Amino acid sequence: MDDGERLIVLTTASQQDGVRSQIEKAVGTHGKHRDLLMKQLPHVSSALQALRDGHGDMVAISAFDWLNVDTQDLMVAGVLPRKEPTWVMVGPDKPEYLPMEAVVVCEHELLRRQLRRLRADVVVVDRTTLAHGCGEVDRYNAMDPLERWPWVEEKMIQGHISGFIVPRAVHADARMKSRRHTLGLQRDPTEQERERFVPPPLHGFALLVTRHGFPTKTLAEMADPSAYLAWRMESSMLESMDQDMQGLVGIYVEQRKLRTILKSAKNEGDEMVLDALVDPDDPNKKVLRGGPRLEFMIETLSPEGTVTASCHRIVATEDGHMGMVNVLKEFTQLVALMTTDHEAMKRGVPGMPPAFMEPSPRMLTLRNEHPTDE
Repeated sequence: MDDGERLIVLTTASQQDGVRSQIEKAVGTHGKHRDLLMKQLPHVSSALQALRDGHGDMVAISAFDWLNVDTQDLMVAGVLPRKEPTWVMVGPDKPEYLPMEAVVVCEHELLRRQLRRLRADVVVVDRTTLAHGCGEVDRYNAMDPLERWPWVEEKMIQGHISGFIVPRAVHADARMKSRRHTLGLQRDPTEQERERFVPPPLHGFALLVTRHGFPTKTLAEMADPSAYLAWRMESSMLESMDQDMQGLVGIYVEQRKLRTILKSAKNEGDEMVLDALVDPDDPNKKVLRGGPRLEFMIETLSPEGTVTASCHRIVATEDGHMGMVNVLKEFTQLVALMTTDHEAMKRGVPGMPPAFMEPSPRMLTLRNEHPTDE
């Protein structure tokens, strides 16, 4: 396919996942230099069928839609530059400054636990509970799914809740007017005292899906190889998790410039990262190997948010697959150790106090004994 040939990009109306706004921006930018035409279809399924029938060259969909696609005759030819995957607190103030026992709506269990880690006093509820409390169950049940978060914003403005937590794309695509506060990765050295919110995996990706055989070089200007790599890594890590763990794990993978990582580590005084990237025997602290790095973050928490199991690893991009395998192995072993009751030791360890020999309960419980309380 020549660069001068028209490319037809199929998409749908906003699904509050950020894909529609991302592909619109990409077509607007790259359409100045080549012939791009965007066509809207009612649903992802109809767009994919039109692609299969030859009525388009690619479909822009989210990473979550791709999980539910029959991929036998399709492939991901590229990924647009990733949109910020962190979630946001929508409300008048940051979560640190909410009033005591503030009521916050959140549908995702991982974010619920992360919020409790930050503020144990906050009351976290789901949208159905809010609808019961407002006496609007019938109205809520009759809504289109895309209308439900704007309804939650309406209830917040009316004073029923103090805020709510959503993916960043929901706030943007639903055109909410209320302020948002990023629940971020806290790389800024001025925010070292804030809790880190490792987001649920696969948010912020817009995949360009084509038929097999499509010349991927055609999309070279639109696609971002680092975003494609991050999507592959996060997908593989999520797939490696047990089904009952997938909704409880935060996973974030990003390719970063070495200079940026070193600067951030120096600002934060992160000696562990610095030691891993520079030659300890070199008086000038020369970097062991140049080039970009892949950063892996993964965590899970107890239902109350009081205990966290977390792993963080930075590796050279060419060692990305092995780095992913190692961080998954470390995390799996860590979770297994923390969720195991420890029996009393039969033999003493010289120099250790008697309490070291006694049995101890597990440090981390992943499931609440009363699931309705989660």
